[in-house]
Amino acid sequence: DRDNDGVGDVCDLVEINISEAVTPNGDGINDNWMIYNIEQYPNSVVRIFNRWGSEVFYAKGYRNNWAGTDKSGSTLPDGSICYYQIDFDGDGNIDQQGWIYVTR
Repeated sequence: DRDNDGVGDVCDLVEINISEAVTPNGDGINDNWMIYNIEQYPNSVVRIFNRWGSEVFYAKGYRNNWAGTDKSGSTLPDGSICYYQIDFDGDGNIDQQGWIYVTR
């Protein structure tokens, strides 16, 4: 829907905000990696890789529940830099990608 001025309704925009760090130290602040408004994309696929390119996390329908661990549940080393890819529609196309810093 467009207003008379040709500008889309602000409510039609869902801004995705991706945290650049996770600090899983149990203090209740940034303990999990947050992708704000990801719930608007229930078919999303999120993948996280360590600095050597090994996948450490995979989720379809991410629920802001990654706490800096690998697939076995082991905690990644403090100071790890990971690479993420997000496919919002689950169609195989990467829509967002970047780096996450893991620190305690």
